[in-house]
Amino acid sequence: ANRVTLSSSLASELKSHKQKSRDHMFELYLLAAGIRDQYLNTKNGHYSDDFTKWYQSENLKEVFGELSNFTKYALCGTAISYVATKTENPKEYLKQLPVSLTALYEVHHIASRHPDTLPVCFYFTPQRKSLAAPKHKWITKNTEALIHPEVAAKDLKNWIDAWENPKQATLVKPKDKYKRTVKLLTISVSEDIFGFDEVGNKTGAVDMPELHSLVAQIQTLFSKSNEKQFLLETEIDDITEKYVAKKDKLDPEKTIKALVKNNRATSYKNE
Repeated sequence: ANRVTLSSSLASELKSHKQKSRDHMFELYLLAAGIRDQYLNTKNGHYSDDFTKWYQSENLKEVFGELSNFTKYALCGTAISYVATKTENPKEYLKQLPVSLTALYEVHHIASRHPDTLPVCFYFTPQRKSLAAPKHKWITKNTEALIHPEVAAKDLKNWIDAWENPKQATLVKPKDKYKRTVKLLTISVSEDIFGFDEVGNKTGAVDMPELHSLVAQIQTLFSKSNEKQFLLETEIDDITEKYVAKKDKLDPEKTIKALVKNNRATSYKNE
């Protein structure tokens, strides 16, 4: 029989080879990681003489390339080991890891530099507006998993750059599945919302309770029945964050403490 006749057995054979190839590459990464752990001098960052001689005499350049490339293989193994031993759902997460050297190397960077973010990346592509943004402020809605078997190294690297430099990054707005992109109306609020006197007392014609009340009234107009037709988006979270920051900055207690601290420092210098 023709080996490439289209059949279920041919499909099974192809899948088997694909899985074996993945398994073999992961074993290669893990072995490299073990070798690196054994023969790397962590004090000076160099491999031992025994290792470098062995690497050259056995012509392992055919397997890994230059020694610097061997290190990349090893760090990929470190990433696999981390996912397997230090995450809550290793069985599923391991399935989602890319097999390519360059992509898995970027996963290593995520695991080593942002371990708290790594698990989220198996479900979403998180974004944040600032480095100080708490986890509940991360933006994940309508995003897909960042880490998956086909992910490109470039996509992971771009995500890392954006995650580490959020002010320079442009937040990608998720595509709306109902295509609700035509602007219908705009509601603006007076700048008085951020009005405070010099000691933090609220001034102006509008305060946060009025904003919350208005938003609540508008939200009652939106339900499952018109979900596919209309989308309500508010800036209430950003306004609240700016409001609190402005109020805290003018808090008299904090101002007094700052003045006292400054006076103590001045007094100390003058002694």
